[in-house]
This record gives sequence, structure tokens and C-alpha cells, in this order.
Amino acid sequence: MSYIISFRLCAIYYCPMENDLLFQFINVNLQVDDFEILNGLNFNICKGEFVAVIGASGAGKSSLLRMFNALTSPSSGEITFRGIGIDADIQALRKNVGVLFQNPVVFNGTVRENLLIAGRWDQNISQTLDHEILSALDQVGLGDTKLTHHARDLSGGEQQRLALARTLLNHPHVLLLDEPTSNLDPKLAREIMDQIEELREALNLTIIAVSHDHMLMRRYAKRVIILAHGKIIGDGDFKTLDKSQAFEDAGLLKNEVKDAT
Repeated sequence: MSYIISFRLCAIYYCPMENDLLFQFINVNLQVDDFEILNGLNFNICKGEFVAVIGASGAGKSSLLRMFNALTSPSSGEITFRGIGIDADIQALRKNVGVLFQNPVVFNGTVRENLLIAGRWDQNISQTLDHEILSALDQVGLGDTKLTHHARDLSGGEQQRLALARTLLNHPHVLLLDEPTSNLDPKLAREIMDQIEELREALNLTIIAVSHDHMLMRRYAKRVIILAHGKIIGDGDFKTLDKSQAFEDAGLLKNEVKDAT
């Protein structure tokens, strides 16, 4: 497990072994025209962590998440993945770092055709046998779904699971969650997150999640990064940060961050 050195409201996470260090952000800044979106970000992400990134609207959460797979590049500073600059091999990076979006990307066609689109990052996947595809569907709770079923006829929750199965076919080591349950009712949201947590444990995935649902996130994330106006004002576990002013300073209401248990 990682250990923590506390400094005011923030913490520096160190990985137990050097080869467990996945991401390192070193004085990362993002500026668009004259608008400062992210400022002075310094933190590490270790293998196997489940990290929630929270903050009020406009805090920079989505911009930060997009940096983990080089969809957004910093204006200054350095980001490394496994000790190498994050933009050194973007195709390999995006195979290793999958994304589950708020609105699942579902293409016109069958379930099988949607899953084979994963081959855009690895041409070998286009030769994937149906039993491998069925295994991915089973992993996300869609084992009874026919491969010939039209993907856009699936329910919202099923489409989100299909998108997750497609990501898993690339065998990622990291999964980015961009508000993946915001369009689902609470029961379905819990089911999707339970499935993701099971996959994290089974596949030793590292999860980095942006979510507005703090109550849901604290059931799964062992670590939370709090953003306010583009800066990290808290980095630690929920219970420790509950005792600080970090949530209030980030513009989050106290009744949003009470322990769900």
C-alpha cells in the first residue's frame, strides 16, 4: 500500500516499489489563451490505486483527466507514464489507458461490431474470436447479450457496460472514468461501479475517476484529490479530508460529503 506524507491539506503519495509508479505530474500547468485552467499540479499515481478527483464545476477535473491519456497536453511541466514522457508513444499509451465516458460511445451496428472497433489500437484484436468477445461481455455482466443484437437498442446501463467491455478488449492497465454514472439512476450507478471495482481487483486495474457523486465515490475510492480553481487543495482519504476545510474551500456542501456508511 502507498504511504502518505501530509503537508497542510495535501499529501504526497509514494509507491511502495519504484516499478509501481505509473503517473507522475511535475509542476503541471494548463493555460488556454489568458485563462489558467490548472496550476502547479504535483502528485503521483501508483499501480492498483482507485483515485477519485472531485471539485466544483469549472475546477479543472475533466481537463486533468484528459491529460492521463494525452487528450490534453500541459502548457508547461512534465507528465510521465512509467517513467517516460506521456506523449512518447500515444498509441501505446491509449491502449494501456482506457476511458469510460459520461455518454457511452456506441456505434451503429451489432454488439460484436462495436466490440471489434477496439482494434483501432491493436490490429490483432480485429482477429479476436467470438469466445474472447463473449468473455469480455461476461466480465461486465452482459453475458446473456447476443452478439447480433443491435447495440443502439440496448438500455443506457447496457450501453455503458458495452463501452466498458470494448475498453477491456485492449487489456488496459489504467481505466479513466469521466462521470460514467451521471446519466444512470442510483441503482444502476451502484451496479456499474460494483462491476468496475470487481474488475479492478480481478485485473489489478488502476482507476482514476472524475465524478460529481461524492457519496458514490467514497464507497470505492481509497484516495481523493480535491481541485479548486485549478489547484489541488486536498489529497488523501475521505475521512481525513472531512476533518479539514478542503471540501468547503472547494465549494462543496458538507451534506454532499458525509460518510455514506
